[in-house]
Formats: sequence, structure tokens, C-alpha cells
Amino acid sequence: MQKTGTHFFASRNRPARLLLCRGLSGALGQELGPFDLPASEAEWRSVLRLASRHLVTPFLRWAFQEQGLTSGLPPDVQEFLDAVYALNLDSNLHTEDQLAHLIRELNQIGVRPLLLKGAATLVSGLYPTPGERMIGDIDVLIPPSKLAEVVEHLRLVGYQPAEEEKELLDPENLTFHHYPRLYSHNWPAPVELHVRPVHRSVAQVLGGEELFRDATLSNWREGRCFLPSPTHFMLHNVTHAFLMDYRRGFLSIRQLFEFVYACRTWAERIDWELIEERLDTLGYGGDLRSYVALANAYFGFRMPSTLTHSRWNPARRRLYRLQLEHPAALFLFSLVRLVQILGSILRTRAHALVNTPQPIKELLRFRNYMWVYRELKGVFRWVNR
Repeated sequence: MQKTGTHFFASRNRPARLLLCRGLSGALGQELGPFDLPASEAEWRSVLRLASRHLVTPFLRWAFQEQGLTSGLPPDVQEFLDAVYALNLDSNLHTEDQLAHLIRELNQIGVRPLLLKGAATLVSGLYPTPGERMIGDIDVLIPPSKLAEVVEHLRLVGYQPAEEEKELLDPENLTFHHYPRLYSHNWPAPVELHVRPVHRSVAQVLGGEELFRDATLSNWREGRCFLPSPTHFMLHNVTHAFLMDYRRGFLSIRQLFEFVYACRTWAERIDWELIEERLDTLGYGGDLRSYVALANAYFGFRMPSTLTHSRWNPARRRLYRLQLEHPAALFLFSLVRLVQILGSILRTRAHALVNTPQPIKELLRFRNYMWVYRELKGVFRWVNR
């Protein structure tokens, strides 16, 4: 890797998280200069490695282009960013074809799915091109009463579920908020059929009926589907990225970036009063303000004027900024939170088990204990990041 020009910071490596978030801010309208770029081979390697882990490498390329900084990049870095973007664009174009086929197949049995997460961003055109956002699977929300019929129909067109258990066709028997992933040899992405938009433990935050009620019906590539309202898209992001993932020990930079970018793009179309009132009523108001403070520390996000300011907000911002600028601080804070995270995991899973029919039978199923391994991996991944 060729070296960039040196400057004041070149003698010491800056935290990769700080450099990555500063770079990504260029796609959010914030002015960047050459001093905001990694200044050494070691810094570039750390930043690109972190960007790959968080699935934001195409965002980073986009940010540098927006700021006119691409000419100052080392040639091999530019080649890497272009290659990742090209591969992701090709993958997402195939995913668009798959999504269009999936929607048409569901339409044949009278189901118009509501698109979530990455699928929603593709169809809504949130980003400049289909190549900016990296997408791992296709998430769609369907009416719970249609689950068995949808799974059976998708079997006929080549999809197979990850778990062959007929009783999972009853939405009430699902441990999570979606059916086990469906795979097809004909298409690149697994499909997750959601019967609830969010996990059981936070189900009161956002319901499926509410999502469908306020969604926009879209005619897209000879199929009909629903797109969530900007307000519900944001509420869904907060619920997944902070109430679930962050509490379990993982901060998704991709989801945090998407939160800030969607806020900037949709602005007045987002009903912040509804979001704040909903989360305050359910006891999650502090979590919302923490997420906003996190977005401010990482990406310079300005708190919407309609949100109630808390006296703790400045302290939260300083704390998150400290974590961003000093990896040692992030490590120490992570260790302190480790016990809290594990306690939250156990409470969440216990709540789900209590609310699942036939709990004694569920206790005997090995698959219900796989979460222990997954969650502990997430906890230690948080500590190591």
C-alpha cells in the first residue's frame, strides 16, 4: 500500500473508529479535508478492516467522492473501494431481481409484503445508487395468518427453510419475530419472513398492523408491495440498532449511519413527537436520547428540535465521544457493561420463553440454546471492538 502525505497526526496512529466515522460524515454533508484521511499505511489498513466488518465500505467510497477527495487516495485504496462497490452493486442488482420475483410470487397468493431494512432502501431509492448499501438478506413483513401459505408457496418455487419443523408455521410458536431463513439455489440472498416487525421483548414499540396501516403501496417492477412510512422506518431502526443490538453489546455503524442519513433525507416527513411519546410511554425515552447522542458523537447529528432535551445529553455525548476517540476507554466501558449486557440477554430470553406456548417442551429443544453462543459472541465482539 502506498503511503499518503504526512501531517501532524502521521507520527501516531489515530483510532480506526474515529477515522472511519469522520470519513463517512462526508456523505452526510460535512466538509472533509486531507487531514481527515488516514495518514499512514497502518491507519488505512485499520480503517478498511473496520469498514469491512461493519459493511460500510461502499459508504466510505461515496463519502470521498462527495467531498472530491478521491484524487488524494493511495491508488491501491481507490482500487479496493471501487472493487468493493462494483461487487456490491452487482450483488444488489441480483438481489433486486430476486426481490421483484419474490414480490410477484407473493402477489399471486394475495399477499402484498411490507419491505423492511435493506429491501426498503432498495425499492425506495434512499441512496444514490443500488451499490451504496450492503445487504445480507431480504426482510419482508407479512400478515401472520398467511405464514403457512406463504412458506408452502415459496417451497414450490425453490425456497427451502433452514429448519424443517411444521409447528413453526404457527406464528405463536416462533421464538423470534420471523420464520427461520429461507434459501434458494436460484437466488443469492436468504429471505426472512417477519410476522412481527420487532422482537417479542420490544413488541409494544412497533406493531405490524400499525406498519401496514401507515405504509405506502408501491407498484414496483410488475409487483405490489408496501414501504414503511419514514416515521416507522426510523422507529424500526432505533428499535433494532439500539434497543436490541446495542443492548446486547454490538453497535452497528451501518445502522447508525443509516439513521443519520435517513433523518437528513426525510427531515420533515418524520414524526418525532410520535416516536418520542411512544418510547417515553414504554420507558425507552432514555434509550432514544442515548441513540441520538451516539449519532451526534459519531456523525455530528443534530438533535431534532421537536425532541425533548435531557440534562444528561451533554454527558452522553462526551461519553460516546470519549469512546470514539480512545479505544482504551471503549474497552473499559465495555467491560463495565458486560454484566449489564448478560443480564439483559437473560431477561430478554426468559421473557420470550415465558410468552411462548408449551414452555416445558421448548426447554427440551436444542435450537433454543444456540442463542447463548451467539449472544456471548456478540458481547465479546463488543469488548474487542
